[in-house]
Amino acid sequence: MCCVCDDSSPNLIGIRKRSQSRDERTISRKWRNRMSGFHYFIIFVSGTLVSGMMFALLKHAPSYRSLPARVTPHHLPDGRFLQIADEAKVLEPYLSAVKIPGGFNDDSSGKYNRNEQHDTNEQEALSSLRMATEMKLMGKDDKALRLFEHALALSPKHPEVLTKYGEFLEHNQQDVLTADHYYYQALAVNPSYSDALTNRQRTARIVEHLDQKRFERLDEKRDALSSVHAMNAALKRAEKEAYIQHIYHSVGIEGNTMSLAQTRSILETKMAVDGKSIDEHNEILGLDAAMKYINATLVNKNDFITMKDILEIHRRVLGHVDPIEGGEFRRTQVYVGGHVPPGPGDLSILMNRFEIWLNSEQSFLLHPVKYAAMAHYKLVHIHPFSDGNGRTSRLLMNTLLMRAGYPPVIIQKQHRHKYYDYLQIANDGDIRPFVRFIADCTERTLDLYLWATSDLSNPIPLLAQESMAKGVSLIKGSEESSTVEGSGTGDTIRIGII
Repeated sequence: MCCVCDDSSPNLIGIRKRSQSRDERTISRKWRNRMSGFHYFIIFVSGTLVSGMMFALLKHAPSYRSLPARVTPHHLPDGRFLQIADEAKVLEPYLSAVKIPGGFNDDSSGKYNRNEQHDTNEQEALSSLRMATEMKLMGKDDKALRLFEHALALSPKHPEVLTKYGEFLEHNQQDVLTADHYYYQALAVNPSYSDALTNRQRTARIVEHLDQKRFERLDEKRDALSSVHAMNAALKRAEKEAYIQHIYHSVGIEGNTMSLAQTRSILETKMAVDGKSIDEHNEILGLDAAMKYINATLVNKNDFITMKDILEIHRRVLGHVDPIEGGEFRRTQVYVGGHVPPGPGDLSILMNRFEIWLNSEQSFLLHPVKYAAMAHYKLVHIHPFSDGNGRTSRLLMNTLLMRAGYPPVIIQKQHRHKYYDYLQIANDGDIRPFVRFIADCTERTLDLYLWATSDLSNPIPLLAQESMAKGVSLIKGSEESSTVEGSGTGDTIRIGII
């Protein structure tokens, strides 16, 4: 047998084994490659399933994403952080009832409820307005007045309600000033409302004439007061009493609970009063320092009132309560009832403009009472300080009045709601009612001062019966009567020096 053809030949067997070994290695390599890809696929699918399961578990588990990565300590804000502006103190009982749109107490259906309520009030106001008109035609003015007031309370911005009520006041109540004010408000809501425009064209000149006559009457009484000798004993006593009264009423407007006797004791003895807070003592001492500064420097200053003068007044007003904030513009936003003053970044520009207006020729041409009242309103509207804006504005107003020979106005704490109402009306665009309010305070002070320096031993009957509210006497004989609408007999006209 040939060895070449013999299958059992060792060489041929070795070749076959090597060939078989190579084939097995090739197959093994291909299998391993296939298995490697399969393993990757299995790992990917397993990872996907595990991720899905973890996501499902985290979705239903308590969320901890809101926790910070690092817990930082928290501290309660100090008193100044929670402090509101001084002018809002008397409005605090009403602030809690105000619903803030978009706040925590505002639900998603709030706007629909408000619109629905507004429509209901408007329909009821118009119904009340029609009934008031019928009562007016029947000559039942008392019922008509109550119905008009009800309609105005339901819809205070409706031009028809404002106009019809103004016509009733003008023709049936002979109150042209208030009627003109309602016509003005109606035109502010709807400038093209023809009835209000026609009425306003008729009343504008009448109101302007009445205001001018009021200022002329004030000039006459100012001249009569100027004839009183400066060394008159009654004048000296009246000045001292006016000084105490001014501090008592001015801090009382901001919520100070000191009585007139306690205020007098602090100013005269410099001793503390039991049961009263340190801040209430410091408010009185701060206003005392500011008034002494005004008497010593600004009243007889033959120059403009500058920004530095205003800051010096405020520095003394707040110097005992908060020396750091005294004489400095606020650095945070404040809120005063329904009024949102300008932001702290705008104060420098606005106060510079106010200083320019305060010393402009146009302002000097205004009547002194109107000029002082407008200066008061402009400053308190800007609200440049964190606290003490009202006291500083009233002191600036009285400084301007005294420089013109007029008495400083003592706005009584009993009339603070009227005071804030007129400021709000000025915010709505009509400053004239606030000017008239200041003019009334000035005239009442002039009358009381002229009576105090006269030879009469009893109050003048006309003065005793005069009032700013219906049935409210402006002259009371004792301090206890200050708890009702009225004034003490010491509400005289000049800031004297103790």
